[in-house]
Amino acid sequence: MEQKPSKNFSLQLSFESINLPPFEDILLLGRMSSQGRIGVSKSFELLVPNEYEAVDVDDEHVESIFINKKILKKMDLDSIIQILKEKVFPFVHNSEIIKVDFKLRIFYETFKMER
Repeated sequence: MEQKPSKNFSLQLSFESINLPPFEDILLLGRMSSQGRIGVSKSFELLVPNEYEAVDVDDEHVESIFINKKILKKMDLDSIIQILKEKVFPFVHNSEIIKVDFKLRIFYETFKMER
């Protein structure tokens, strides 16, 4: 009588809830990324209509930026782009799609109001 070898399995499983799209603040599209600006724009309009502003940029590696409109209510577009160009763009490869966490806090110094 012939015995068949037994099989053993090991399994590690984890899962978590996500939101769509799977980022909140800013998404950078590289010039040669697998997803183009038009496709991503259409996807966003289906998933989260009117939530993100698409901006084309003049950069060697980055084609477009998608910015949550909530951020644009707090900070002007030119300032955001300048920060990204200085701090993020140098690290972007032209085939990448980069998720940027852009946590903006607004605070005021003590001020006096006249009555």
